[in-house]
Amino acid sequence: MKGKTVLLTGGAGGLGQALVMKLLEAGANVAIFDMSTSSIKADNLLSIKVDITQPDALQVAFTQVISCFGNIDILINNAGITHMSRFADTEQTTFDKIMAVNFTASVNITRLCLPYLQKSQGQIVAISSVAGFAPLYGRSAYSASKHAMEGFFLSLASELEDNHVHVFIVAPSFVKSRPELTAQVNAGVSSPGAMKKSTNGQQISPDQAAQLILRGIENKQHYLRLGRVAKLAYWLNTLFPSIYRRVMKSSAKKEFL
Repeated sequence: MKGKTVLLTGGAGGLGQALVMKLLEAGANVAIFDMSTSSIKADNLLSIKVDITQPDALQVAFTQVISCFGNIDILINNAGITHMSRFADTEQTTFDKIMAVNFTASVNITRLCLPYLQKSQGQIVAISSVAGFAPLYGRSAYSASKHAMEGFFLSLASELEDNHVHVFIVAPSFVKSRPELTAQVNAGVSSPGAMKKSTNGQQISPDQAAQLILRGIENKQHYLRLGRVAKLAYWLNTLFPSIYRRVMKSSAKKEFL
């Protein structure tokens, strides 16, 4: 990581800040895109307040990064929002916002970074979710955005392989990144790290998650199911999908009581 330039979206949140700290410790130059500026201060850190769903603002912010650091070696698409509402109760504006932040913005940022990543033979990291490969009750918009994200980056990986640009997809289970927040039913968008009534299995700390993600970057890993729950969910959904749905629904429905 030493001397490399990393662009990270969602850098002011729990997982984002943990990634920033570890990247800085490793000697990387770090640029952050977020709706709020990071509280972390360092000479090799550029924190930019920007709405990544606005293409013109995104272009201006990206130009600042290139002016400051001159190149991009690693792009980490970490920004994400979620919701807790059945599809029939989810406003179109909520659905559209989640798709815009989680999927469309990551595509647009990747498009901007791609010429620089090809030049540096760099890496793209996509922070997905268990909802990116398995169904999730009451999170149809979130699940759709993460499925779209995975489909896009898996396809892109096949296109960029000959250009020596590596793509790494990370699908965490629950990362305890916003313990001060409580997820609310039918309340629009919320943070994926907000606490819920029922969280199955081990809750991963942001520091743990960041350490495993950076190890995956260093090892040029292709896919990481982060946490025991993510691994179990993958195999259960793959081998016994009806059992997975029954277990998942039983737990997820408790949030709506």
